[in-house]
Amino acid sequence: MFAVLTIDSLTAGSFTPLSLLYLTESTHTSVAHIGILLTIANLIALPLPLWVGRIVDRWGAKPVVLVAQVLQAVGFFGYMFVSGPTSVLAVATMEALGRLAFWAAIYALISSLTDGDADPRARDRWFGISGALRAAGYGLGAALAGFALSVDSLALYRWLIAINATLLTVAAILVLAGVPGSGASPSKPLEGRGYRVLLRDSPFLALISLNTVYALCNMLLSVGFPLFIASALPSLIWAVGPLLVMNTVVQAVLQPAVVRWTRSLPRQVPLGMAGVLWACWGLATLSARHVPEALAAPACIVAVLCYSAAQMLHAPASTAMASDAAPIDVRGRYLASFQYSFSIAGMIAPLMFTSLLAVGADVPWVVISAAAIGTIPLLMAVAPRLPAAALTGNRNPTHRAP
Repeated sequence: MFAVLTIDSLTAGSFTPLSLLYLTESTHTSVAHIGILLTIANLIALPLPLWVGRIVDRWGAKPVVLVAQVLQAVGFFGYMFVSGPTSVLAVATMEALGRLAFWAAIYALISSLTDGDADPRARDRWFGISGALRAAGYGLGAALAGFALSVDSLALYRWLIAINATLLTVAAILVLAGVPGSGASPSKPLEGRGYRVLLRDSPFLALISLNTVYALCNMLLSVGFPLFIASALPSLIWAVGPLLVMNTVVQAVLQPAVVRWTRSLPRQVPLGMAGVLWACWGLATLSARHVPEALAAPACIVAVLCYSAAQMLHAPASTAMASDAAPIDVRGRYLASFQYSFSIAGMIAPLMFTSLLAVGADVPWVVISAAAIGTIPLLMAVAPRLPAAALTGNRNPTHRAP
């Protein structure tokens, strides 16, 4: 399971940075046109997690994860042969369907594998390891993409895409042969207990909303930080790559230790700490423009370390909280819906950041810092309304929402 997570992150990290350039060069289509096609593909795939949640609750998560890896592998093989807008849209849609299906089901699969663990905070540990491997995989993929971009060879791009497709095929085989079947939910959903129960669960809907703000904070390191440095601090453009590598290494190495450190705390506490640290990240990034030039790089280092700490606190605690807040018979639906917080953040982050940056270089960081701090009192108000297991990890297998 951990190898599959690493492969998925590695392929995303290696393809995302060169996707626009590769598709533009291989199809002789404008960047703007390619961007529109990729956006359409993602919009077509966007409703899929709702269907995935129903499948997971009825037949288990393993078949969905398997099909998702196959779809992504076929999509990457297809990227090698795209020749025009129509083929780009078809292949990108298939890859997007696989990617969204994977993330809609993978945490339900991990949750099912931890159901029998006597440790009440086992989910936090598993999700912490998953986060560390995701960071390591994405960082390695980004390094491979950086090397390919420095060579600037269409043939090398195709070789890298072929390797990604092969790795995803290997991941599908690993899921099929090496991951235990999770089975369907221990108790099948009662009549009328589909998404209706989720829509009536206002505390969980509030948790999704709050996590969308946290997901925005998460997205802005890759979406906004390089653009901010390039436009507001061009003398530090050399530091962007090393800072992103530092973030990857810190998370990959320290994530398990952070989970051990926070295991005795109610999960809303590390989430609140993450909000404070993301606010510090925004303010430290902003400060790099206003300190003496010799202190600008150290300010950025402090900023990224704050980001890394926030991410290590947020990732395992938020997913474990969502998993244990879900009634077990509709957990697939709950976790698939929870992943929409990341999908929505990914869609609005580029537009939000560029719009705020157009107003002023400091504005995006003031807004995101205020938003991160603003989530804390709301989180503390929502937490007591969630099931006790969501906060402590002490699960009652028969728990159901009202």
